[in-house]
Amino acid sequence: MKTFLLSFAVLVAAATTVTAQQIRGVVTNGDGYGAEFATVVLYNAADSALVKGAITDSDGKYEFENISSGRYFINSSLVGSGKGASPVFDYSGGDKIIEKIALQENAQELGQVTVVARRPILEVNADKTVLNVEGNINAQGQNALELLRKAPGVVVDNNDNIALKGKNSVRFQIDGRDVPMDSKDLANYLKGLRAEDIAAIEMITNPSAKYDASGNAGIINFKTRKNRTLGTNGSIGGEAVYGKSLKGGGNLSFNHRNEWVNVFGNYNNHYGDWHNDLYLTRDQDGKRYDQHSDMKDNNNNHNFKLGSDFFLGAKHTLGFIVDGRHAQGPWSNDARTAISSLDAPETIESVLVAGNYQPQKRNNFNFNVNYRFADTTGRELTIDANRGLYRSRANSYQPNYYKDATEETVLSENIYRNNTPTDIDMLILKADYEQPFLKGKLGAGFKLNNVETDNTFDFFNVEDGVSVIDTGRSNQFVYKEMVNAGYINYNVRVKKWSFQAGLRAEHTDWSGDLTSLKPNDDEDPKGEQYLSWFPSAAVTFAMNEKNQFSLTYSRRIDRPSYRDLNPFEDKLDELTYRKGNPYLRPQFTNSVELTHTFMGFINTTVGYSHTNDVFTEYIDTASGGASFLRNGNIASQDNWSLSIGTPVPIAKWWESYLSVTGVISSFDANFRPGYAYSASFKSLNLYNEHTFRLPKGWSFQVSGWFNSPSIWQAVFRSKAMGAMDVGVRKQILDGDGTISLLVGDVLGTAGWRSVNDFTPGLYMLGHGNWESQTVKLNFRYNFGNKNIKGARQRKTGTEDVNSRIKSGN
Repeated sequence: MKTFLLSFAVLVAAATTVTAQQIRGVVTNGDGYGAEFATVVLYNAADSALVKGAITDSDGKYEFENISSGRYFINSSLVGSGKGASPVFDYSGGDKIIEKIALQENAQELGQVTVVARRPILEVNADKTVLNVEGNINAQGQNALELLRKAPGVVVDNNDNIALKGKNSVRFQIDGRDVPMDSKDLANYLKGLRAEDIAAIEMITNPSAKYDASGNAGIINFKTRKNRTLGTNGSIGGEAVYGKSLKGGGNLSFNHRNEWVNVFGNYNNHYGDWHNDLYLTRDQDGKRYDQHSDMKDNNNNHNFKLGSDFFLGAKHTLGFIVDGRHAQGPWSNDARTAISSLDAPETIESVLVAGNYQPQKRNNFNFNVNYRFADTTGRELTIDANRGLYRSRANSYQPNYYKDATEETVLSENIYRNNTPTDIDMLILKADYEQPFLKGKLGAGFKLNNVETDNTFDFFNVEDGVSVIDTGRSNQFVYKEMVNAGYINYNVRVKKWSFQAGLRAEHTDWSGDLTSLKPNDDEDPKGEQYLSWFPSAAVTFAMNEKNQFSLTYSRRIDRPSYRDLNPFEDKLDELTYRKGNPYLRPQFTNSVELTHTFMGFINTTVGYSHTNDVFTEYIDTASGGASFLRNGNIASQDNWSLSIGTPVPIAKWWESYLSVTGVISSFDANFRPGYAYSASFKSLNLYNEHTFRLPKGWSFQVSGWFNSPSIWQAVFRSKAMGAMDVGVRKQILDGDGTISLLVGDVLGTAGWRSVNDFTPGLYMLGHGNWESQTVKLNFRYNFGNKNIKGARQRKTGTEDVNSRIKSGN
C-alpha cells in the first residue's frame, strides 16, 4: 500500500503544462435546467456559414474543438423547448466559455408543424463508437445480447462469449456501472435487458486513464433511456416472443422532477424457456463419440432500479441508487452420445444417455451513494460509494446411463449431484476531479476496491438413491482481492491539434484459500501483490473541414474471473464438462488505433494490439474418453483490425448504414509441455441496415449481419454465420404508443459450425443453434409530460469487478 501511495504521488506530480483551444457552454430549458440532446450550431458571423455542429450532453453542455480564430455566433434548438442564440463574439484561441443559452418556445412560429429529430444509426467518434438503439425498428422486442450481434466489430460465439475487434476480454457496463457477472450469467443478464430500455450502445476500444484498466478489448456500455423536463412521465410496455415456445415480458419506467429533487425508477421482467441445440463429434483414444444435447434455460428474471437526485443549490447534487436482479428457474440438458470404434464408426457399441437438471436462484443488489459538485468555471468533483452483493444458489442432478446399441439394456450407470452456493461481496469508493488548468483540462482521481468471493462446491455420488459426498471433488474456495488505483489525465488543444495524456497506477493484493475435503497441495493458488502502470495517450489533427485524424494508445489488464480460478468440475454429462484453473495469471495488452474521419461521418480505423499471457478457453482430454473446457494462459497474440463505418444516404424516406470490420490475428500457443502451436487467421464482420419511413406513422426495416470463418478462443475454427431480420412499426394513440412486429433470422442462417484440431489426441466437429428464428410482437406507451429531464447516469465505480463474476452453467 505504501508503494502504491508513493507511486500515485509521483503520478500526480508528473502533470504536464500545455495550451488549449476550445469553445464551450451550456444550453438550458425554460425551467433553467440543462437541455439534453439540444442541437447547437456554430456560425461564422461574417457570412452566416455553418462552421460546426454539436449535441448537448445530459447536463446541457456542449463544446467545439479545433476552431480557428474569428468572429462567430451560436444558435441552439430543441423540439418541445424552443430556440436560443448567443450574441456575436470574437474568438482568438484558448478556452472560451460562452454565456448560457436559454431556450424559449415560439408557439406562433411552430404552429401545427411537427418536427422529428432522429439520431443516426451509428456515430463513430475518435474515442468511441455509438450504436443508437432508440427508434430502431428491428431493435424492438430484442434483448441486449441480440443487439450486440449487430454491433460493428462485435462477435458472439456459440457459448455466448463476446469478442470486440478480435479480442475477447470485454468489460460491460450499464450507464457506466459494471454488469455484475460474465460468461453464461452475463449472457442471461443481457437476455433479460430489453431493447426498449436501451438508448444506445457505446463501444470504447481505447479508454483513457480515467477508466479502470481491465478489459483488453475495451468497454461496451449500455446507455439506458432518459427523460427530459420538469414534471412526471413514464412508459409501460410488453412483448410476446414465439420461437420453439411462447415467452414474454413487460417493462415500466417513471421519472418525476421538480426544482429540488428528481426521483426515477424502472422495472422489467421476462418469462419463458429458451432453447439451444449442441452437436459434437469427437475422435479420441481410438473411439468416436457422437453427441447431441438439447438444452433449455427457464429464463425468469426481474430487474429493477430506483434512485433519486437532490439538488442542493446550483452547484451540489446528492444522489442515491439501488438496483438489483432476481433470476430463478431451472436449466436442463438432455444428451445422447453414440460411442463407436474409429475402425468401424458406423457400428455403435454403446450409447450414453445423460441428463442434467439444475434449479438456480440468483440475486444481486447494488447500493450507491454519490455526490457531484460542478461550477461555471469548469471545476467538477464526483464521489461514489458502492456496496455490491451477489448471491447464487444452484444444485444439479446429473444421471449417466450407458446402454447397448438398441438402448434397451443398461450396461452401467453413474449418477452425480452437486451443490454450488456462491457469495460475492464488493465494497468500492472512488472519486474523480476535473478542472481547467493552463488552458487545458486536468483530471485526477482514485479508486479503492475490495472484493471477497466464497465458492463452495459439494460433489456427491448417488448410490442406491443415497447421496455420498466425493471428498476428492468437493472444495471451498475463498478468494480475496484488493485493487487500489490512482490516475492523472490531461487534455489540451493547440490550433488544429488536440492532445490527451494520462497515467494510471493499480496496486493489486490477492489471496486464494482452497480447502478440500481431500487436500491437494498441487492446487493451492496462494496469492501475491503487484503494482502495474497503465499509460494512455491520444492525438487528434483536424487537417481541414473534411478530414480529421486521431491516434490513440492504451495499456490494459485482464484479471481472471473469480469462478474460473476455482478448480471444480461442472458437468454437461460424464464425458463433457468444464473445469476451473487456480493458476490463471492476468493478461496485459498494448493497443494503438488510427482513425480517419471524412466529412464528419465516414470513419476508417486501423488498430493493432499485442497481448501477453492470453488466457482463453481450450479443450483438453481426460481418461475414459472424456474431454473438458478449461481456461489457461496458453498464448501470446497480435491483432490487426480495419473498421469502416458510414451512413449511406439514399433518399429522404430511405436511410441506410453500413459497417465493415476486418481482423488479422496471429498467436503462439503452448497448450501443455511439449506441445506448442502457432497460427494466424483473417476474419470479416459486416452489418447493414435499411430503414424506410412510410406515410401515416408506418416504418419498415431490414437488417443483416455476417461473420466470416474465424477462430474462437484461439482453439476453435468457426465457419461463416449470419442472419437477416425484418421489422415493421406503427405509431398509434396520437404518437404516444408504438406497436412493432419483428421476424428474426428469416433465412435460418444464424447457426454455428466449428472444428477443433489443436488439442493433442483430439479431433472435434461441432455445430448448433440457439432460438434465433422468432416472431416478436412489442407494444410501448408513453405517458405524462413528454419533455422531462431525466436522471443522471452514474459511473459508480463497480465497472471492473462486476464483470468477473461467473455463472455455473
